[in-house]
Amino acid sequence: MGTWGTGYFEDDHALDFMAEIEDSVNPKQIIQEALKLALDSDFLDADEGTAAIISATFIDAQLNGTKFSPDDENPLYVDTFSFRNPSIILSDLKTDAVSALHKVLSDNSELNGLWAENEEDYPKWKNGIEKLISSLSN
Repeated sequence: MGTWGTGYFEDDHALDFMAEIEDSVNPKQIIQEALKLALDSDFLDADEGTAAIISATFIDAQLNGTKFSPDDENPLYVDTFSFRNPSIILSDLKTDAVSALHKVLSDNSELNGLWAENEEDYPKWKNGIEKLISSLSN
């Protein structure tokens, strides 16, 4: 992995997956498939976990207006996705997103295991996932 950070978009796969959603003719299908893959996996590999997290950010941005950009000068595409795609409704995926995020934090998640090895940054990463779960659970 070329980049690695505690934020949702701070690794190469996260940015690649975000671009895959943005470039797709059916972005909802990409999001739905990522969540299904996470939920159906016995052991969630890191890339699958990252895809589930990014999928959840798109849902949260649409449902709650959550901003994920560090500043308003350079908003991430996820922040404006709903405005650019008003016909794509993601609300029916909220429950799957929350379940997938719980799986990301489980013992059957490579991503969780990798982050747990980093005692300094793990709490910050985990807190970020828990905040996303909380936002989607309201």
